[in-house]
Amino acid sequence: MFNAILRNIIKYFSMAFAIIIFSLDANAQQTDEKVLYVVSVNDMHGNIDNFPQFASLLDTLRKQYPDLLLISAGDNRTGHPVNDRYPKPSYPITKLMNEVHFDLSTLGNHEFDIGVEGLRNVVEWSDFDYVCANAYFDDSINVKPYKIINYKGLKIGFIGGIQVGANGIPDFHPKYAQNVSFKPIVDILPEYMFLRKECDMLFLLSHCGLEADIEIAKKFPQFDAIFGGHTHKKIERTKLIGNTMITQSGKNLNYLTVSVFYFTNGKIDYKAQQVFSIKDFPKKDEKIQKLVDEFGSLDIFSRIVGYTDADTTNKEQLGYFLADAIRVHTKSDLAFQNPGGVRLKSLPQGKITAKDIYQMDPFNNIIMKYKVSGQEIIDMLEKANKETGDFPMLCSGCSIKLNVNEYEEIESLEILLDNGKSIDPNSKYDIAINSYMASVYDFSDKHKGKEYQHSNEIVFDYLKKQKHINYSCVSRIIYVLPK
Repeated sequence: MFNAILRNIIKYFSMAFAIIIFSLDANAQQTDEKVLYVVSVNDMHGNIDNFPQFASLLDTLRKQYPDLLLISAGDNRTGHPVNDRYPKPSYPITKLMNEVHFDLSTLGNHEFDIGVEGLRNVVEWSDFDYVCANAYFDDSINVKPYKIINYKGLKIGFIGGIQVGANGIPDFHPKYAQNVSFKPIVDILPEYMFLRKECDMLFLLSHCGLEADIEIAKKFPQFDAIFGGHTHKKIERTKLIGNTMITQSGKNLNYLTVSVFYFTNGKIDYKAQQVFSIKDFPKKDEKIQKLVDEFGSLDIFSRIVGYTDADTTNKEQLGYFLADAIRVHTKSDLAFQNPGGVRLKSLPQGKITAKDIYQMDPFNNIIMKYKVSGQEIIDMLEKANKETGDFPMLCSGCSIKLNVNEYEEIESLEILLDNGKSIDPNSKYDIAINSYMASVYDFSDKHKGKEYQHSNEIVFDYLKKQKHINYSCVSRIIYVLPK
């Protein structure tokens, strides 16, 4: 018969998984076998709002499995204004991770959004360790390549890894790459395969993305499991690549994964995983809720900065708003905003607070103005399309005409200025973009740009002058289907 705690879990989660792990636990108590439970999350992105439910769910799980390990696969920060704009950036999420007793985390690309010095502060505040084997710091910072945890007489090895892009760094602004270097994780892992012989279980704590994790599992079958992140996938049921289990729990702390490993006769003879919903859990931890409320009570977040006269329902419209703000402020002919920098999905009619802007644009990059040719602008958009597989640019001062084929793939594009004329490849135009885009698309290397304020301040200034905005019907991308 299930005890009351387990029945409470089953009420909200998978009965089949609960029966399996309960049976394994009961069997282990009757023999010398050992059962390891690991709770993993990834890509929390500073979402402190779900921590009261997260803490309550963890408490429920720990009453049944007091020795469970709690780990994060990175991107603990960036995306929630209270955490990212707090006077001590990332202190709220770190404090809350301490309160719920995390055991380990790897580094995600967004851990670097406050630079190495800011990351050093986060590591020093943390009561848990960070592991990352393919990040190399020029100065002393307590991030180790791996950690071995002693658990019920077993040695559990965790190696950390982070995604590295074609430019040699993870997906963050290149200005934050000072005093740190990176190598592809697949080039580094052979150095640490000695851990397979030293450990009873060997895991990779990966912020490399699902596709990369699958390839790692194929190339390094020594791993018993890869706890993954970066691509925000939700793997709801047990996923095996060979004998390596791969997990990922979505994003924004909406879900967690419970993994169970049944160890007997010197090997793992059973493993399973299940995603549980945090956002739907009915209870909240009062102590954690009080902390969350205190973090969010600062006046800097509740300040009203403008009004929207209608619901803004998607990222595209919000991107046009940001692009308009930087074009007007810099007095440029055109402005472009990358959708990856727009992190709010909608904005309801009514008051716009500073928190809304911080959440919409958490990166707050410096805005740059360049004089470039029309052909360079076309090349930028085509490069963006080629790299992402869809059309990512949101614009101001123009619209973009996309000719697509029967498979909805972009065949060609045309930039139409607000006066209705096509952009002239040979003419020069003043364009405004954020410093991240300037670096990615090589404008910072080819041209001497003029530096303006950070994007948040520019948006605040735009709203101060406009007071009211309405982007509910704005669309600047024209799709032309084949005849």
